[in-house]
This record gives sequence, structure tokens and C-alpha cells, in this order.
Amino acid sequence: MTAKISLEEKFRETGGKRPYVQRLFGRIARVYDPMNRLMSLGLDRRWRAFAARYLALGTGELGLDLGAGTADLSIAVIRRCGPGTRMIGLDITPQMLEVGRTKIARLGLQDAIELRVGDAEHIDLPDNSVDGCCLAFTVRNLTDIRQGFREMLRVVRPGGRVVCLEISHPPGKIFGSLFHFYFYKLAPLFGTIIGKAFEEYNYLPNSLTTFPDAPTLQTIMEEVGWRDARFYRLSGGIVAVHVGTKA
Repeated sequence: MTAKISLEEKFRETGGKRPYVQRLFGRIARVYDPMNRLMSLGLDRRWRAFAARYLALGTGELGLDLGAGTADLSIAVIRRCGPGTRMIGLDITPQMLEVGRTKIARLGLQDAIELRVGDAEHIDLPDNSVDGCCLAFTVRNLTDIRQGFREMLRVVRPGGRVVCLEISHPPGKIFGSLFHFYFYKLAPLFGTIIGKAFEEYNYLPNSLTTFPDAPTLQTIMEEVGWRDARFYRLSGGIVAVHVGTKA
């Protein structure tokens, strides 16, 4: 409860959750990628590859990556789907996108991935304009989860998928306790020592305290209109990949 009140107070101080998240990720943009590798013990690349496989874009199709950040998920999709597939990546934090653009240029993927400043809850794209939508570690940062999934449903063409990779609540007491200790105690410590960003890496675990578990998130997706909604727990349930299809 203390963590929840503390976060709510911080949101109020900065004018709401959205500006708080935007400022927070702007401050850690340069260390975001190496911290991801460290905190996930290198598993985050496998998780993104799994999500890219379930997005299942075909040659010549267009995908949307929400909360694209430094573009790791967009890159995973392009690497899996190959030539002709394109991605649009939206994020509210320009500093994260700048890191992503540098990475994309280094990999020679400028023609395949376009990064734009944009809001996942108010997507600046027409109805039925993309073949699939994906997001990684973004849903926890939304102000209104249902609004986000409604917007995804609006812009995806009929028959297209949404694929959501997110940190979750591991089932089971023993593994759940180990995860709790690592995520809530060690992760902020790593952030302080390596990234010099205690507040930022204290926010990340505390944002999970009020976040729905995997079955509840599946229900939310179904309630806003996604069909065949399901989830896959990875790495003992540390993360879950949610998949839904537009009817």
C-alpha cells in the first residue's frame, strides 16, 4: 500500500502518470538496454523473439509497436519476418526513440522501421490501418489499460493480432517469493549502482503492485473486444505474452 500511495503522490506532483513516465524513461534512455540485459539475465531477447513469432506478420505487411522505446521489439519482428515487412514504432519519450534510431541506423533497418513520438492510448493512425500490433513492457505504464487495448483494436485490421509482452505475477509460493525478492529488492539496487537511477528502477517493480495478473489481463482484452485471447507464461511466469485477434 505504501508503494501505491507513493507512486500516486509522484504522479500528482508531475501532473499525472503520463508525464511522470515520460520524464522517467527520458532520464534512463541511455542505460535502458544494458539494464534490460542485466536485470533479465539476458532473457529479454528470447521473450521478444517469442512475441515476434506470435505476431506472425507476413511479407509486405505493416506492424505497429506501441511503447517502442529503443526499438528492440520492432527489430525482433523485422528479423523474423524478413524483407518487405515494415514497422511503425510509437513512444511518448523522444530520448528513447533517439537511442532506437541510432540502433536502427547501425543495423541498416531505416527502410523497415519508422519511429515516431506517439501515445498508445490515443494512436494517431486511421481505423484498420495496420496488420498487427505489439508492445513490450508498455501496458503497466498506461494510464487506462482498457483504453489502450480499445485503441489497438481500432487500428488493427480484421484478422490481425495484438501481442503484448509484459512482466507478470509468477504463480507458486516459492518461485513467486524468489521473484519478489529479486524484482523488488535487487532490481532497484542494480539501478542505483549501475544506472545511478534509484527512483526509476524503484518505479518499475512498484508499478507491478497494482497491475493485473495474467488471467485478469486476458479478461480485460476480451471485454474490450479481442477474440481468442490467451496468454503464455515464460520463464516460470516472470513474464507473460498475451495474444488476441480482431474478429
